[in-house]
This record gives sequence, structure tokens and C-alpha cells, in this order.
Amino acid sequence: MVKIRTALIIILLSAILINGADAATMYGTIYEWSDFEKPLKNAIVEVNSTPPQYMVSTTGTYSFNLSPGNYSIRAKYYRNNILEYAAEEEMIIDREGDFIHDILLFPPTESEYEMLGDINLTKDVELKNDPELNSYFVFILMFVLLVILVFYKLRKKKPVSPVPDEPLEIPSVKTPENMEELKTIELPADLKNLYDLILGMGGRTTQKELRKKIAFSEAKVSLMIADLEDRGLIKKIRRGRSNIIIAETKK
Repeated sequence: MVKIRTALIIILLSAILINGADAATMYGTIYEWSDFEKPLKNAIVEVNSTPPQYMVSTTGTYSFNLSPGNYSIRAKYYRNNILEYAAEEEMIIDREGDFIHDILLFPPTESEYEMLGDINLTKDVELKNDPELNSYFVFILMFVLLVILVFYKLRKKKPVSPVPDEPLEIPSVKTPENMEELKTIELPADLKNLYDLILGMGGRTTQKELRKKIAFSEAKVSLMIADLEDRGLIKKIRRGRSNIIIAETKK
């Protein structure tokens, strides 16, 4: 009986150490670049952990358990098995605790277009190569056996109250409530021409393309874009080596 109890305690401690290896939880919400209020559902999110992990986010949120280190997070969204939105970002886990990191997906470049084979997106979450799940089951099993041994020794039964999981507080991304007021703002002529040019390009363009269509220097265009962003007329998003300019217009 003593040998069995000792073996169970060793297994329990091993399970605790396995679970303690992943000291941080990274989670967040997935958004389409043109909609910051409604999460984008059924995106595929993966992280290059060891081993790699991925999940199908049917709710528009994701969560991974990670050890300290540098990671690359990729997210893809397919419509009719064709890639429609994609994103890849770097993330540094340098401490224990929770890391909130929302992901913003953009239309793919020509080199990123790809087809998706048959995949089942009906499950809530699908994880690949996730040994943490197995270690959780081992931990729970060993914990139950240890509790039974303690109860048997003490000849007592103590009710175990389950501790409810606290919901994750995921911040929402808000946009200005009254976008119609933007149309009444008095602008200098050069800023108005630049803003009208952005609207004429569909309300979304890159700073590089914008520079080709306006007769100002690169430094002048950068200052004008910063001025429009301060006035709340545009949003500038860094992607790779270029900036994506998005006009803030009422939907």
C-alpha cells in the first residue's frame, strides 16, 4: 500500500511539472480589417510553439498556452475554400501570466492566395499536437486517486466545491460613434484634396500608392497623413514595411 501511494505521488508531481512548463496564456479576438466591432469567426490560428499548435476559432477568439520565448502567430480566413484574409505577427512571451493580443486580418497579397482542402469547421476548437490536454487528464486522474487515498486513510468525506472558471475579459475595439461629424470638419485645401483622394481610392490604400498620385514630397505626404489621423479622419496601420491608410467613414 505504501509503495502504491509513493508511486502515485511521484506521478502526480510529474504531471504538475508538465503542466507548469507552460507558464503563460496568450489569447485575444480576431477581426476583419474593415470591421472592428464584430469578431471574425471560423478563422484558423496557429503558433510555432514546440510542438506547433493551431485551432479553428468558431467564436472569433483564440487561446494558447506558451512557454517564454519568441513566437510567430498566423491567422487565415477562408471563404468557399479560398483564402480571403490573412495575418502574421510576432509575439514575445517574457514572463508568466496572461497576454492579450488581438489579431487584425487583411486581404492577402497575390503571393498569399491559396486554396484550402476539405476541413471541418463545425467543432468549437480543434488543437493539433497539444500534449497539454493529455497532461491535464493525467493530472486530474492522479489528483482523484490521491484524494481517494487520503479519504480512505482519514475515514472522512469532505465535499469538494468546484471552482468556476473566470471568464476572460477580452477588450473590444471601438470606433467613433458619430462618424457623420467628420464630413463637417473644415480642412485646409491640401488636406481635403488628400482625404478626397483616399475616398476616391475606395477608402483603403497604401501610403506608397498614395504618394504616386499626389504632387508632394514623401515627407510632406507623411505629415499630411499624420494630420488627418490626428483629426480622426483616417486610420494608419503598419503592415510589413508599408502603411495601410483606411478612411474613417460612417458605415
